Amino acid sequence: MSLLCACAALAPAAARAECARGAADVSWVRLEGAEERCPSAPRLRDEIARRLGRELATTGGGLSIEAVVKGNPGAWSAQIRTVGCDGTPPTVRKLESSAATCEAITSAATLVIALAIDPTAALAAPASPPLAGASPPPEPPEAPPPGAPRPEPPRGAPAEPATQVESSRAAPPPLPDAEREPRPGASVTLRGLATTGLLPVIGPGVAWAAEWSVAPRWTTASGLLWLPEQRTAEPALAFGLTAGWLGVCAEALRTGQLSLGACVHLLAGAVHAVIHEHPSVLPVDPGARLWVSPGVGTRLAVRVVGPLRLETGIDLNFPLTRYRFQLQGNEQPVFEQPVIAGALFGGAGIAF
Repeated sequence: MSLLCACAALAPAAARAECARGAADVSWVRLEGAEERCPSAPRLRDEIARRLGRELATTGGGLSIEAVVKGNPGAWSAQIRTVGCDGTPPTVRKLESSAATCEAITSAATLVIALAIDPTAALAAPASPPLAGASPPPEPPEAPPPGAPRPEPPRGAPAEPATQVESSRAAPPPLPDAEREPRPGASVTLRGLATTGLLPVIGPGVAWAAEWSVAPRWTTASGLLWLPEQRTAEPALAFGLTAGWLGVCAEALRTGQLSLGACVHLLAGAVHAVIHEHPSVLPVDPGARLWVSPGVGTRLAVRVVGPLRLETGIDLNFPLTRYRFQLQGNEQPVFEQPVIAGALFGGAGIAF
């Protein structure tokens, strides 16, 4: 009976003695999405050997490490299963990365595997090819036996590099300049207009517009417009319009070079009637009349070169003050604004 007890007590020690320190059989399997984007198994083993500073021994008497990687750009994952040679339960580590390439998840898996083989591997910089004529580097210290506490890292080194690799996610690559959210800015534009309904005939006009971006998707707007007098069918009469406006635009699309928005505004100014000298017409109450109109519209703006900005758009106005102009003794009005008036505009300016 005592002999049997002695043999049983010596069995674990014999098993531990057969473990080859620093040796490991490493497999690297690439699943869907990773076949062409992630490095092959031989390249991974070479990187592990570089991290360890020595050739990776695969005698079959050390650890058994199975690593599986899969995913696509922006969503990578890896699972690493380590089976010891001393009867300890297997351990499983899961890694994730949101990087655009497989490089980050591969680097993290390499470090986790290297630490499983040699817990002191992360304390030294990865080995580099030796210079010609230089003496070979000293042998790394032996790994502690299974169950022994890990050596204390030097002051200033990370206490648990493996935990940091597992819990951290690789930062996504920076966006190109064209995809970044534009910063709030301002612009000044000189516009040319073609209007209908605001004057007796389709007529030209000019406007000055200014915009301020108060938020990435919101812009305030203001401006002044002038429509020169346009004559009616009666050659003695002409009408013009001068107004200013305030408004706000909601940007449906906004990049560093392009903006497309829907706008609402309120115009206020004066519509003025001019009576030219005519023997059959006597002016009774000529002059300007207060004019107010809300409106809606859409605007497309493009930055072409540097600060140069081109824009075009359409506005619809709904006059609240619709005056009826007519000659005395004539029942038909000479001019009366309709319920809806429109304006097509285009212009160029600078953006800040």
